[in-house]
Amino acid sequence: MSSTATVAVAESSSAFEKLSLNATASVPVWKAPPVTTEDLEWADILTIDLSKLATEKEELIKTVATALQRDGFFYVIGHDIAPETLLRQFSIGQLAFDAVSREEKEQHVAPIKEKGSFIGYKLQNYWEITNGIRDRIEHYNFYANELDPVTRHPKALQPHMPEIKAFLAETREKVLKPVTQLIDGVLGLKGHLWDLHETPQGKRGNDVLRYMIYDPLTSEEAKKTNGVMLNGHTDFNSISCLISQPVTALQVLMPDNIWRYVKHREGAYVINIGDQWNRDSHLQCALSFMSGGILKGTMHRVVRPPKDQVHLRRLGVFHFAHFIPGVSLELFDSEKVHKEGHQIFEGKPPTADEWESARVKSYGTGEFIKGEEYDIEILNGLQVSFLPS
Repeated sequence: MSSTATVAVAESSSAFEKLSLNATASVPVWKAPPVTTEDLEWADILTIDLSKLATEKEELIKTVATALQRDGFFYVIGHDIAPETLLRQFSIGQLAFDAVSREEKEQHVAPIKEKGSFIGYKLQNYWEITNGIRDRIEHYNFYANELDPVTRHPKALQPHMPEIKAFLAETREKVLKPVTQLIDGVLGLKGHLWDLHETPQGKRGNDVLRYMIYDPLTSEEAKKTNGVMLNGHTDFNSISCLISQPVTALQVLMPDNIWRYVKHREGAYVINIGDQWNRDSHLQCALSFMSGGILKGTMHRVVRPPKDQVHLRRLGVFHFAHFIPGVSLELFDSEKVHKEGHQIFEGKPPTADEWESARVKSYGTGEFIKGEEYDIEILNGLQVSFLPS
């Protein structure tokens, strides 16, 4: 899922060197841009206030049920993560792009095609948007179970690894864990969904913390892509948590088949579920996984910002939660799921990590069957749909 914000560009080699030298001492503070004043069509996304979890849990479960069965997205507030902590992550995120040379980035390129892993950098121009136009997206990915040794990361980020580790742990505990508890209630799970992300013995899913930046498309590129910067897709993981930010670019395909913008909410997380829960159902073959199609993994995309923000680079901070390796994508052990949902795989389902690896390898580079509305790819015997620009 994609959310982004702005970051000042180092306009000269001296500015770059200064940023690099200061990385070990202090971090330039990220300055959020003003929100857009354009009159846009906003998505009606529901809000979950986690500060009410202890007293109004049943009401929150109902709200999550509505959100995840209707449009697949909701905001989370009341999570008790300090605004200064969120701001700090954007500030550190700048370093991944503006305090690391191209040469050093190439030493940390992710083995996307080789291993189906995003660990490290995804550099620009890797994916095709459409009509021969390549992406302007760069991201750096930390995998939770592979954070050490510190020296595996770019030099500018190494001094900040304790903060990065602490932030990932705090997001898991204060956002991801309570969200899984609410989904337990939605699906009537006999077990606890959290146990698929972290066992009582401490075995954890290999979550991803991502810093991501979009450089602006040129006017000519935007014409050829119809303004799309990242094509419509569902996420590959279990639950996606991104920090809301001011640059308007994320769109959600709502139930009436209209793309609408996700509005910025200061200090909020934007939550959506990945396709390990649910597959796109616009095709005749309903594609569903662990929820049996009850929950909705919604198509979303990133487009060129409105006129008053179109010139901005856009920086994002994401937490992509993952199940523990080896978790099968079979139906949940739930009376509701078995009664209202349906089986997807005819044979043995793949594991969550097998599915994600296949999707990471092929996304944006695979061969597709072109359709009138969707491009279709076959993975593990299932049709995966993408919305081209």
